[in-house]
Amino acid sequence: MFFKLVLAGILATSLASAQRGGKGGGGSNAPIIPMSGQPDKLAILTDNLKLSKDQRKLVKTVLDEGQKEAAPLRDEAAKSRQAIGQAISGGKSQDEIDKLVKSDADIESQMAGIEIKAFAKIFKELDKEQQSRARILFQMVSGIFKSKNWDE
Repeated sequence: MFFKLVLAGILATSLASAQRGGKGGGGSNAPIIPMSGQPDKLAILTDNLKLSKDQRKLVKTVLDEGQKEAAPLRDEAAKSRQAIGQAISGGKSQDEIDKLVKSDADIESQMAGIEIKAFAKIFKELDKEQQSRARILFQMVSGIFKSKNWDE
């Protein structure tokens, strides 16, 4: 079921992108991104997807939960990258460096899994019209939990 949701999300975002065409930017499918100050990601999603009050609460809850789940991985990823840098600068063998890189890739893969799970949870709660505009959601969840607060 989860795989079907992810596949549906990817398909929907692909179709939305394909419908836009190649006639330059500025069409009605262009995401609305505030230009002043620090962007509020929840506001961007609310505006672009036309979220109801209940959907906005759901999006915030799902992303807050994802942030909590991702916190230990974020810390692990930082330590992993530091270990790779130290191994390279310390002249470690390529095998040792490869093991560290593989471990880092495993962490990044887990992080991507959390992001996709959050996308799928939100996507399945959107109506058909909102799903057709879910490209912005898909773009925003990529890397969303890499900082301490997803809405930064």
